[in-house]
Amino acid sequence: MIKEEQPHKYHVLARGVILTDNHLLVAHCIGMDNTFLPGGHVEFHESIRTSLYREINEELGLISEVGPYIGAVEAEHEDEGTYHQEINHIFITKLENADYRKNPESKESHLEFYWIPINEMDRHNLLPQPMRKIIENYINDVEGPFFESTFEEV
Repeated sequence: MIKEEQPHKYHVLARGVILTDNHLLVAHCIGMDNTFLPGGHVEFHESIRTSLYREINEELGLISEVGPYIGAVEAEHEDEGTYHQEINHIFITKLENADYRKNPESKESHLEFYWIPINEMDRHNLLPQPMRKIIENYINDVEGPFFESTFEEV
C-alpha cells in the first residue's frame, strides 16, 4: 500500500500472449528473478493495440498480428522506494514463423526472450501473478474477457 509522501507512478501496459505448440513466449529482464509477457507501455495518442505492435517490433524486430482482447490485470508493486500501480491489457498475439525450438533475439540489451512450456508459468515466475489465471482460462476455452487483480477485494 502506498504511503502518503511516497513517490508513485501509474502505468498502462499492452501485453501479448504468444503461443505455439503449448509453449508461451516470455520476456526476462536480465538479473531479475521473474518473467513477464512481451509488450510494454502505451504512449499518449497511441491505441493499446498499436502500442503492443510497436513494442514487439522494438523489442524483437518482428512483425506481429495483435488479435483478440482476452482481459486485464491490475497490479501494484514497490521498486526502490517508488510505488507502482499498473493495468495490463492482454491480447492474443501471433508472430510469423514462431517456433518454440528457437528463442527470438532481443533488440534490447537488458531483455531476453524465451519459450516456456505453458504449464511452467509458476516455475518461471510469470508476473503479475494473476496473469497466469487469465492465460489458463484462455487455453482451457473458458469464455472471457477476464479481469484479475493483485489488490485485496473490497
